Amino acid sequence: MDALVRQSLWFNRLVLAGATILFSLIGIRYIADPISAVAPHQITLGSSEAITIMRVSGGVFLGIAGVLLASIFSQRRLLGGIGVLALVSITVTAVRLYGLAVDGPAPFTLQALKPEIALVLLSSLGFLLESRRLRGNSSSEVTHTAIRVPSGAR
Repeated sequence: MDALVRQSLWFNRLVLAGATILFSLIGIRYIADPISAVAPHQITLGSSEAITIMRVSGGVFLGIAGVLLASIFSQRRLLGGIGVLALVSITVTAVRLYGLAVDGPAPFTLQALKPEIALVLLSSLGFLLESRRLRGNSSSEVTHTAIRVPSGAR
């Protein structure tokens, strides 16, 4: 395994670890104290149903964090994990940009947009690197298989 491949593995694991921590913290905050989690954004949860809906949103973040965590420790799952992260990040950023265009530039929207764009760029780069690494591995496996001499032919 050459240095670039090894570095791409660790790059993806680092990106996934950072996103796992971020999504876990968001999820835990929404589950543990949903009222305080949304209060700075002038959101009022006026019923127990509303509070539970926010807790469930936290559960979604924890679920995504679990998928990302599982893919950190398996080379076989790395492409899927970084792909899930890229898809979630792109979707969240697209919705944030839509909100910016429709609702106007609120302070939190502008603050959150910067790390979201960074996550899109890092996860997309990671997906490309991992795809390239896997293509390189599969082509080298084919080459090795093609030059293998059957044991009976020797």
